[in-house]
Amino acid sequence: MGTESYYDSEDHEHKSRDTLFRGDNDAFVTEFMLYGNQSGTTSLSMGQHIYPFTINLPNNLPGTFNCEYGSISYKLVAFVDRPMAFDYEDQVIFVVMAPIDLNLLQIPQLLEPTSYSSEKTVCCWCCAQGPISLDVELPRRTLVPGETVNVTARLSNMSNTNVDGVHFELKQNITCLADDPNKAEKDYHNTLVDLNDVGLGAHGEHTYTFNVLLPANIPLPNFSLCKLFKVEYIYKVEAKLPSMHNDLEVSMYPEIGHIQINQGPGHPGGFVTPTGGYAPYPGVPAPSPTRGGVPVYPPLGPSAPPSDVRSKSQEASGEPFNPQSEPPPPAYESLNLN
Repeated sequence: MGTESYYDSEDHEHKSRDTLFRGDNDAFVTEFMLYGNQSGTTSLSMGQHIYPFTINLPNNLPGTFNCEYGSISYKLVAFVDRPMAFDYEDQVIFVVMAPIDLNLLQIPQLLEPTSYSSEKTVCCWCCAQGPISLDVELPRRTLVPGETVNVTARLSNMSNTNVDGVHFELKQNITCLADDPNKAEKDYHNTLVDLNDVGLGAHGEHTYTFNVLLPANIPLPNFSLCKLFKVEYIYKVEAKLPSMHNDLEVSMYPEIGHIQINQGPGHPGGFVTPTGGYAPYPGVPAPSPTRGGVPVYPPLGPSAPPSDVRSKSQEASGEPFNPQSEPPPPAYESLNLN
């Protein structure tokens, strides 16, 4: 939901109104027949029928994601096509874990040390004081969950103003985009790491070391092949100045993923499929038991008839559904279609 500007021709003025912005993106679609064919009809004998099948997912699919502005979800939908009658339909939602492989960036320079700096002059009543400078060094510009990187910040304060404190944070900035009725976007931020250190007096110098540990269970969205979401990570080091002055900041943009450059799954710093204990994103339950190493949500039970045919009275009473106690779907030959 957002605000849209428009021109009211009756009142001859520009106004604004609440508008629902939408966007759709199919990352993967496949369809196939489990029984029968596209032309003609076929009959199915009475009883339970099981049709095993597999689906090969592309390697670069975006992962399951959910937030207040949108979501990425995957579901299997099964139909039993019945001529001249309502079809049976059932569906199951499953979670796609999509690890981010930093090797695919093909930028080995990301592992090299880099430095960043910023400087400002503090003024008081139009009188310039000495400069305050902040130099930050990164041993590398990549990070994966469970890893620690030591960020070094050298602060030089040649002014007459005290620095109240030095702050480090790692933020995740997610942008959600829509294109209907027109293009719009919403941003929201998650603070992944937040560290603070002591300040620095006037005419002083100090070197700070921030041990930045990215939690092992932190959710990192993979938005490959998805045009509706973008993610960006920001390191920010701030020298906090008294309220009458603007803080001195240095911002850096690391590459964060699950698989470190020159490393692979199972290696320290490599991707490990979570075994539970956290939800991938707000509103998405924790991964359930897996099939072939892929977490499945909800858990897939034994194959069952194509439709849950429980009665309305059962739903109202909360009576547990037992498919064995329900009659199977009728065979085609019993429908008397002639």
